[in-house]
Amino acid sequence: SMSVVLSYEQAGRIARLTLSRPEAKNALRPADWQQLLLHVDDIARKPEVHVVWLSGSGGAFSSGGDLKTMPQRLAMPIAARREQLLRDSRVILALQQLDVPVVAAIPGVCMGAGLSLALSCDLRLASESATFGAVFHRVGLSADFGLSWLLPQAVGTAKAMHMLMTAAVLGAQDARACGLVQEVHPDAELESAALALCEKLARGPKLAQAMTRRALGRAATSDLATMLEWEAHSQSLLSKTADAAEGVLAFSEKRPPNFRGE
Repeated sequence: SMSVVLSYEQAGRIARLTLSRPEAKNALRPADWQQLLLHVDDIARKPEVHVVWLSGSGGAFSSGGDLKTMPQRLAMPIAARREQLLRDSRVILALQQLDVPVVAAIPGVCMGAGLSLALSCDLRLASESATFGAVFHRVGLSADFGLSWLLPQAVGTAKAMHMLMTAAVLGAQDARACGLVQEVHPDAELESAALALCEKLARGPKLAQAMTRRALGRAATSDLATMLEWEAHSQSLLSKTADAAEGVLAFSEKRPPNFRGE
């Protein structure tokens, strides 16, 4: 059985989640998705966490849903299968609804629902040997775990259509070129690059980061006029925070700001 390990670093500011079922390239079964959701819900209740770091062990991120146990899921009555999918995919929404930035470090295979999981994170770093694919059509199924929304958000509708229809597998450089990931690092440097990014985010202005996550999430289904109104509202609230006062003071004093998340 897989354990989703939750460990903290840097005085509790970084919550690290590691998928560790290397014998199956971190394929996730229903119980594993549920365990991941419990951890994400737990993190949401911890004000001391400033950033979430999601990664996979054994040189893989996640190969997605577990195909070995798929026949029994295909055999379920339609209503039961639908309920299971809704329940298991709640972790995608939970990650999107966190108020802290989420970083995915992708050391290898990132396929199917594993790609959905990566795309539900805010920032994605890949190793040079990482591979990406929306490969559902290979087994006669279509995208799930939010991929039909998340993939076009990341790469645009035309590219998403091409990826899904051809079930193509992309290397890390192609993934960066089309927007699946933002950074590519040599395999041996992925870990340190992810830690450095998480530490940088953990020093950032927590309340402003929360507003930015919400703004971009909202913008996907809003228009410019609505967002101008929403920005004016959130910016006026942030204007009263200690971090904004500190940020402006630090700028005028030509020094790095010391944000406290207040």
